[in-house]
Amino acid sequence: MKAIRANEKSESSDKLKFELAEMDCPAIGDGEALIEVHASGVNPSDVKALLGKMPNLVWPRTPGRDYAGIVAEGPGDMIGKQVWGTGGDLGMKRDGNHAHYNVVKTAGLCEKPANISMHEAAGIGVSWTCAWLGLVDGANVGADDVVAVLGAAGKVGEASVQIATGAGARVIAVERALGDYRGHASGPVEVIDLRAEADLTKAILERTDGSGADIIMNGAGDPYFEAASNALAKQGRHIIISTFTEDVTINLRTFYRGNHRLIGISNMDHDHVVSAQLLARMRPGFEAGAFKPFPILDGARFGLEDAEEAYRLVLEDRTRDRIIIQPQG
Repeated sequence: MKAIRANEKSESSDKLKFELAEMDCPAIGDGEALIEVHASGVNPSDVKALLGKMPNLVWPRTPGRDYAGIVAEGPGDMIGKQVWGTGGDLGMKRDGNHAHYNVVKTAGLCEKPANISMHEAAGIGVSWTCAWLGLVDGANVGADDVVAVLGAAGKVGEASVQIATGAGARVIAVERALGDYRGHASGPVEVIDLRAEADLTKAILERTDGSGADIIMNGAGDPYFEAASNALAKQGRHIIISTFTEDVTINLRTFYRGNHRLIGISNMDHDHVVSAQLLARMRPGFEAGAFKPFPILDGARFGLEDAEEAYRLVLEDRTRDRIIIQPQG
């Protein structure tokens, strides 16, 4: 089989160190299954791992956290089934899915929704588990909530909008260069375009009659931390999934008087077994059509031999389309 292999971290983003290697097909052990990988998403964390910027890295390794494929070996009742998966361990401390085949634990097998394609299923994992952990498990989003999603045009942002509107919440999408929300939603989505409304706190308070948002999904972290904190309603929940700088200042009086909650989310700590449980919980939403996968455009699909082009599109942030590696050609 063929696989992308990195033997050591790349010293700079100008020259990524990896090769397309010919390897023996991996053998499975007890409690494992062999996946014939048909599609695997390319996430920013996959490319950052090549630069040695992610925790728990083990070298050499094959990148690729998200996947969709067919069970080639394993439990008899699962052979031939179409499955999807993701995990903070895949492509990090165990081999990932930018390869013809990969091995996962049988406890991490999860049948994909029948109504979405392999390519679509492979584009869901990292973005959706991050959004789900924040909004559902972290903030317990419900129909009575007002949810502001910062970075709504990004993939975690779009997943967050879908999950929040699917729960019946009122959603305010916040983005730069976003005149309207173009992704799927189960209800109306109001838009704050920060090109026209630079004061984020004021914009959210004006749309909520001064009460603020019950939940803020902050996909940027520090640049909007203070403004988002000041736009929280009483008992509001502020979800942080990323940041540019590590240190911020928090007004503790505003925090405790508002009975606020600060929720940190990293799906890197959720391996492919735990992540399979998350995907199983969201699968009914995809099957019912309440959730929609990201569209995978023809120009966003790459073979293993074109992996560097795929990685660079993501690394250099030259597209907001979901990028997919299709190992089987």
